[in-house]
Amino acid sequence: MSSKQPVQIALIGAGRIGSFHAESVARRLVNADLAAVADPMAAAAEQLAASLDCPLATSDIDAVLANADIDAVIIAAPARFHAGLVEKAALAGKAVFCEKPMALTLEEADRAIAAARTAGVPLQIGFNRRWDQAFHEGKAAIEQGKIGTPQLMRSVIRDPGPYQGDPARTPLWTIFYETLIHDFDTLLWLNAGARPVEVYAVADALIRPDSRAAGHLDTAVVTIRFDNGAMAVAEASFSALYGYDIRGEVFGSKGMVTMGDVRRSSMTLFGAEGVSSDTWRMDTHHFVSAYTAQLAAFVETVRSGEVSGPTGADARAALQLALAAIQSVKDQQPVRLA
Repeated sequence: MSSKQPVQIALIGAGRIGSFHAESVARRLVNADLAAVADPMAAAAEQLAASLDCPLATSDIDAVLANADIDAVIIAAPARFHAGLVEKAALAGKAVFCEKPMALTLEEADRAIAAARTAGVPLQIGFNRRWDQAFHEGKAAIEQGKIGTPQLMRSVIRDPGPYQGDPARTPLWTIFYETLIHDFDTLLWLNAGARPVEVYAVADALIRPDSRAAGHLDTAVVTIRFDNGAMAVAEASFSALYGYDIRGEVFGSKGMVTMGDVRRSSMTLFGAEGVSSDTWRMDTHHFVSAYTAQLAAFVETVRSGEVSGPTGADARAALQLALAAIQSVKDQQPVRLA
């Protein structure tokens, strides 16, 4: 591919996050074009494509993958379709950016990874926290030895409330597969080189107790032990009334690094009612730069063939923790990892 020729990218899945990625490609990246929008719901594809001056909108995903003019795809369909779409895109010779989770079983993950490897196409996963400035700088401080050996780790993800989702329409174990999967990748990334050996998880329906019997869980805490001695906690809630709260912390033998802040900025209002700060309310506001940076890196990956971001193997490692957490909740005991 010519270094002057924009990378031609197709979006698969015109939902909330897919629409944001499409907007990033069309309006925030200077060396890529949004060539197609594909979604089983033709009206959704057409509406998004029209809003971004994209030349092709279709419900025929196979036709998009067969289009020789398209270099790469962004997979933002529902999670249960991710692994199969990765395989199909790889078979078609397209570079792949896949939203998390890449798969729902280790067998699916292995097939997706093998498909990309066999086809010789790059596969990058959408773990956007790695591209956030605070987390990036925290990772650098750890690598430079500034905090010594990691000993205690924490990762927090609390979605903005009030929770307005329909538990009956939320897939079971979403809190592990699609929410805490970010935290699992973050902890593995920050404690690189160490292997998780034990997982213990508790979860409940504290926000919507009426959905407990059906197994729709909205609050969870997971502890992870690593073979380098580090102990980690990951926690999640679907309803933080004060805003979108994403934070990380690594305490080590020489110091500590913290990452993330629910406040939008350091501006603080001192008024008659007390002290207050505005907070983040959506991931696409908090991580707009990170979301854009990961796609910019993907475009360079399409050109070079070398993945600089999270790989299929990284997605599999995070999935292994999610599956262990699910098993721990079911068994009500720790799960040892082979």
